[in-house]
Amino acid sequence: MARDIAVFIGDKGNAASLEEPGKVVVYRRQQGKWRLSDSLPFQLDRTSGMAGVRRQIADIIQWLGQCRVFVAQTVVGLLYKELEQNGFSIWEFSGRPADFLEYILVQEELAARESETGKPTAPAIVETGPGCFRVSLKDIQQNGSGLTSKQVLQPLLTGNYYQVEVLCSHIPPWLEAEKESGRLDCQSERLENGVKLVIRKQSCG
Repeated sequence: MARDIAVFIGDKGNAASLEEPGKVVVYRRQQGKWRLSDSLPFQLDRTSGMAGVRRQIADIIQWLGQCRVFVAQTVVGLLYKELEQNGFSIWEFSGRPADFLEYILVQEELAARESETGKPTAPAIVETGPGCFRVSLKDIQQNGSGLTSKQVLQPLLTGNYYQVEVLCSHIPPWLEAEKESGRLDCQSERLENGVKLVIRKQSCG
């Protein structure tokens, strides 16, 4: 799937409501990093009524091309309806894009695999606190998503996250190598039915 995510950004660099003036920024993930691909200034003009709002949204949709993931602080009413009807996956987040792009990407990829296989997956990633997440590799792999441990975890581990707790049947070899090299602060705990890993980033920023 295309690794493009559009975020509506306000003047402080954070995700903003579409009711505010700002710009639509397309981020593209390349070589393990998110890069700004393109941006378009946008300010909603309701003076021309619903028809005018629809035209504005249609212009954004056309400009976005193949990108079909849209993030803003809030997306409601007609704005939400127009995006949804045009096949967008809509997310509402606050804060800076670096804090949520990886999370959205992994969830989108899991949803895409679920759609392909027709098998529902358990919630793959649960936010347990600011910058802290729990991932059940066991649930993901048992539900036949087809994703490898690396495909699920790497996007998170290269993002701006403080801690990722991983539940798995065994420690993936690639993750063991990262641990042994010192690139990750990773502690493991044996459970009755598997292993719990607690991975803390060396720095979060």
